[in-house]
This record gives sequence, C-alpha cells and structure tokens, in this order.
Amino acid sequence: MIVYALIVRTADGMALSATTDFNDEVNRNIKESKRYVKLLAKKAYQFPERCTLKLNTHTIHFITTLGLSYFAMCEATYPTVLAFSFLNEIMREFVTKYELNKVNLVRRPYSFIEFDSVIHKTRQRYNKPQSLTTKINLTDLSTEIKLRPPHIVQLSQVEPVINGYQSSMNLAKLSVGPPPKLEPLAWHAIVAAVFSVLLALVGFYRGLSALSELHLQAGPITEYDGPNPAHAYVFLCEAVLRCFQVYLLLLHSRYRTLESWVVMVVLCLFTAVVWELRDNWQVVACVGSAVAMHVSALIRRLEPKLPNYNV
Repeated sequence: MIVYALIVRTADGMALSATTDFNDEVNRNIKESKRYVKLLAKKAYQFPERCTLKLNTHTIHFITTLGLSYFAMCEATYPTVLAFSFLNEIMREFVTKYELNKVNLVRRPYSFIEFDSVIHKTRQRYNKPQSLTTKINLTDLSTEIKLRPPHIVQLSQVEPVINGYQSSMNLAKLSVGPPPKLEPLAWHAIVAAVFSVLLALVGFYRGLSALSELHLQAGPITEYDGPNPAHAYVFLCEAVLRCFQVYLLLLHSRYRTLESWVVMVVLCLFTAVVWELRDNWQVVACVGSAVAMHVSALIRRLEPKLPNYNV
C-alpha cells in the first residue's frame, strides 16, 4: 500500500502539500522511512525524472516535472507501476488545480496543504487495486517502465558517508523548506537603518580624514596639533559597528539579541570617548541611532511557522 505522499518544489525542496491522515509515531519504520523522503526532497534536483529508492521495509518512488517533485512511500511489495501511476495522477491534479507561477512564488511550507484531500482520495483508490477503474491505462505505463526503468537511487547518494560509514545521525535534524525568515521591515526600522548608514558614512569619512591628516603632518609628533589618531580609529570602528547593526536588523543569526546588545553598548562607549569632538545634537543623534537600531532589531521577530499538519 501507499503509506505517505509528498509534493515539493524541486529547486529548494520546500514542501507544498503532503499526506496528513496518518501518525508516523506509532511505527518506527514508517517514521525512519519518512525521513528519507524529506532528505530526498532536498536533493530531487540532482536526480532524473523518474527514480526509486529501496529501503528495508519501504520503497520510495518519485517523479520530477515542471519544477515540482512528487513522492510516494510504499510498502516494499507494492507494485512499481501502480506507484508511478499514482504519482502521475496527483501530478495532473496538482498542475490543473494550481498555476505554476503561484507555486513558484510561495514562501511558506505547506502553502497548498488543502490538496491533501485529493491525495487522500487518490491514495485510497490505489490502496485497493481491485477497485481501480484505470487498469487499462496501466498497460502503456507498464510498458514504458519496462523500456525505461526508473533510476535506482543508492543510499550513499542520500545520506552522508563519514569515514566509509553511512551516517543517519543527522536525518532527524533535516527539515523541508527555507531557513527561518524575519518579519517584513516596519517603516520606522527602515528610517533607522537609513540614518545609521548615513552616520556610518560620516564616521568612515572622519576617520579616514583624520588618519590622512596624521600621515601628512611634517613636524615632530610632539608639535602635532591635529586630530588624535585614537579618535580616528574610534570613528572607523563606530562606522563598522553601525553597518553591523544594519546587518543584524536585516538578517537572522543565532545570537542576534546578544550581538545587538553588545554593539549598542560599545557604540555608546565610543560616543563617550569622542564626546568633546561633537556638539550635543551630534551626541544625541549618535546615541539615538544606536538605540533605535537596537530596539528595531529586537522587535523584528521571526515569521510565525505554519502548523506541521502532522506531515
């Protein structure tokens, strides 16, 4: 019988729809085989149009067409021709129901989870081959499979090989879909980022100007009355940190909150070091920008994840 089905976008392996009417926790073998399905989904673009992966208790069949990959995890004794007929049928249903342009634009996994009802009905029919009304249509597909048998995927092509041994330790950590993304930027965060970039440019200019003037001074260093070289390096470091604040606002990192706190504190310390070189308004602008960027980074959370739909 067909145990599990999955539809993914081939380019990035993002899941679009899947079987939701079974619980893999009750059967360890099913859960383990399902991990191979998700691992294959991330590598589907590497394989030919029609493929098969044979496991101990299950066989995974999949086809790739029009930028989408369709997977069926079956019991090892389930007929290959029925599995590929099932995949062809859900493929036709899916491309008929959804426009490919829309499919290519979705950003969240399982955006077409409602298609599981179609998968469920089709799977029920194929799990009772005696009741299938399409037996006559299987002849052509059976002949085609005999002439062009599916590519057999080796386990070594799926899971990593370390020191000559296949390792399945990382399979549980695999996930289908894009990495975590942050919520869209708010208008006040955009304003804070633009202002921070401007201050960074000013900092680079002042720092490089001070260093240039220092190198051009002709007299002994004791007679030099120009800018302090330490201040030049503070301006440059300050500019780099402001750029890093923009990076923390735009992109997600594991220690983003801690990094944001550290950068803000260091920027405030740098402001204190060069206090005498700025008027009050400039000090307020520099400290205010650092705090605004810090707050904007903290309140910009990750986009909420969709429920896993038991898939």
